[in-house]
Amino acid sequence: MSAPTESECAAFRKLVSDANASLRNGYKNKLTGSGEARFELYHSAPSLCSHKVRTTLAEKQAAYISHDMVIMPMGKFIPQNYRPEYVRLRLRGAPGAKLVSGYTGESSVTQQGFDPCVVPTLVDHEAMRVVIDSQAICEYIAANVSTGTNLIPEHLKADIQTQVDLVDRAPHVAVLYGAHPDDDRRPAGLRDRIAGVHARKIRVLETLINHIGDDAELRAAYESKISKELAAGEFVKTPDEMREAHKQMAAHVIDLENLLQSQTAGPWVLGEQFTLADIVWTQSLWRMKWLGMSDNWANGQNPSVAKYTERAFQRPSFRSAVVEWPGAYAPSPHLAETTGFGAARAFTVDMVRSLNWRQTLFGDPKYKLPPMKDDSGNSTEPSAASA
Repeated sequence: MSAPTESECAAFRKLVSDANASLRNGYKNKLTGSGEARFELYHSAPSLCSHKVRTTLAEKQAAYISHDMVIMPMGKFIPQNYRPEYVRLRLRGAPGAKLVSGYTGESSVTQQGFDPCVVPTLVDHEAMRVVIDSQAICEYIAANVSTGTNLIPEHLKADIQTQVDLVDRAPHVAVLYGAHPDDDRRPAGLRDRIAGVHARKIRVLETLINHIGDDAELRAAYESKISKELAAGEFVKTPDEMREAHKQMAAHVIDLENLLQSQTAGPWVLGEQFTLADIVWTQSLWRMKWLGMSDNWANGQNPSVAKYTERAFQRPSFRSAVVEWPGAYAPSPHLAETTGFGAARAFTVDMVRSLNWRQTLFGDPKYKLPPMKDDSGNSTEPSAASA
């Protein structure tokens, strides 16, 4: 491959600079780790896919510029992952990709198509490359950073791929956004914040379409995202779909139990060596525990998984990139690390420091969001307190 021309380098730098222009909050945009940062990571504190990438970077001891983005519509705030400059950057990482058009409850790009308005996205300044999709990003980091743990040893490569794919296909998104129709154990704060979120996302996307002019690529990106959110809104309201999603998560844990019982070579998913398979499984199990789903490995059920969580949840890379990462998990009665006054206060402080309150309350001068209304035409605009 020939070296990029000066004009190509300049175009790449401008693309990144434009995406960073509105990311000015020093609390959320800063160097993570020590040393020179080869990478910039666009991610979000509570995003499960971001958790995988942050843990991979920590395990590889790689410094990076962290852009911890606000990805939920709150009040009149336009989520940072929906803004045109970020979407253009993300599209650079998936030229010609099939855009998402529906909803499966999964986050897998291979299963439901490329979503142009999500996190994470990685910029590699050394290679002048944009990498999208958490699975691809983790594999890219593992292959291109020589320090830290060898997360994909050659002799385990195929087995690691199998496990990463397995976790990627589990319906984590569905059980986060949707309630189990018979036994909703999700934290109360999550239930309150997530209610009606698909309609709020669509309102934002439709507003952005009205501001992009004749940009056909951006229009297609936003229209694909609207299609996904419309389908998602229906999916999470369908009792049978949600029951099936929870059954799939239970079967997901049994898959790990069977694997752990089938091998006795060491403490990790594939034996003695900690690998990328352990990173993705740890994120999955921790998310399930936060949502009140740890009964899948409690009281003697799936005992190998129960013992595995005791080890995996204490891994230093996971503690720093997820457990101790500000705002990664809101208070939940199911997770000791998020209960109590101290944890609730820390989460509130993070929210206050993360949000652009002027835009949350009054909107961005560039984008005029129409008021939210219910089916009867009454305003459902959230108050400042609930924003």
